[in-house]
Amino acid sequence: MASKINIYHQDVAWLEGLANIKRKNYLLGPKSRKIFIIRLQKFLDLVANPEKKLKFIHVTGTAGKGSTVNLLQNMLIDAGFKVGSYTSPFATTTIEKFRVNHHLIDPKILHDILNQQIKPALDKYVTLHKTDVPSYFELCTTIALLYAVREKCDWMILEAGLGGRHDATNVIPAPVVSAITNIGLDHTEILGPTKKDIATDKAGVIKKSSYFLTSETDQKLVNIFKKTCAKKRAKFIALKNLAQNIKGGQYFSTPKQKTNLNLVLNILEVLNIQPKNPQEVINNFHLICRQEIIQTNPRVILDGAHNVDKLNNLIEFIKTQKYQKLHLIFGAAEDKHYLPALKKLLPQVDFLYLTRFDNPFRKSASLKTLFTQCEILTTIKISVWHDSQLALESALKNAKPKDLVVVTGSFFLAGSLREHWIDEEQITQKLKTK
Repeated sequence: MASKINIYHQDVAWLEGLANIKRKNYLLGPKSRKIFIIRLQKFLDLVANPEKKLKFIHVTGTAGKGSTVNLLQNMLIDAGFKVGSYTSPFATTTIEKFRVNHHLIDPKILHDILNQQIKPALDKYVTLHKTDVPSYFELCTTIALLYAVREKCDWMILEAGLGGRHDATNVIPAPVVSAITNIGLDHTEILGPTKKDIATDKAGVIKKSSYFLTSETDQKLVNIFKKTCAKKRAKFIALKNLAQNIKGGQYFSTPKQKTNLNLVLNILEVLNIQPKNPQEVINNFHLICRQEIIQTNPRVILDGAHNVDKLNNLIEFIKTQKYQKLHLIFGAAEDKHYLPALKKLLPQVDFLYLTRFDNPFRKSASLKTLFTQCEILTTIKISVWHDSQLALESALKNAKPKDLVVVTGSFFLAGSLREHWIDEEQITQKLKTK
């Protein structure tokens, strides 16, 4: 009889195997990407439309989505609600995408949802519809919705995967609140080359009768959101400075994270929800692979920052740390624009370890390219490692107790190296079916 962990691995392999199905590539065509919502809606019709049975908060933006979603979830839980959340990507293992009240989905529940609902519906979909079957991300979105309905959640918080208008999470009816953290230049090959293009795409999450809030300060971009709200008859809510007199704790110590905190406080005010112990929630807040201090002596920080906005926030966070020497382990995806932030970060670095990650959904940047770029930007010694685990071992060996080791450049890199301390089996074995 297969063990629980083996069954879980089989389920994950089946899900990830959906990426190998031959299908048309709609991703790079802004107009053709609407097929994602169309085919997912048809699929949801086959699983009793879980999206019609939940109350939603929908969050998108270039940076800060994860912090906003998770803090909002923690605040709502503290206020006494049962809260589901769906986030991406995951750090170590697939079930980290699906949560209800801090608890990851149990692998057995995932197995039941796949075999009792997802797979039968997928088989039926092929016989009923001409469009390609839903993708990995679309089916993960469906799992999140089915899980939240199963658990009878009061609130479901969705983090958009990419953009807004055509993202799978936008299949939902009008949420109570939609929010955009900020607009930066990321995924430009899909969303468009300018911030205006990206703002217009993300504004697609704005829907009739919903409240809309944003931390974006560029008035040209804010005007896009205001016009969309007027067109959709949504309620644009200007942010108050509610975080001004709030202590941000360790996590919300940087200006960017304080902005995310303020957005959450404004959303709670709009909803007229008052957590019981908001300061305690803030003080205890932590997020996997985001400013995560995973070890002391030497202190090790894991941060999946992969674009300029996120890396700039990491730079500010590093400034709050006390250390003697800084060891930077850096690897990036080939399509990310990291150079401007790397230029700002490298002058603080004493030892640089360039490496790569392994992931079925993303290509790692060429180490030759990284090395050539960094050689121009710094005079410090650069070491190159095709095995990221060996890069980590080298950094930990070289670092003195009062040094600081930072892993960044990719969420996939930070997540894979996190297994040095907490591996997948530890995560899954701690779970108990509720």
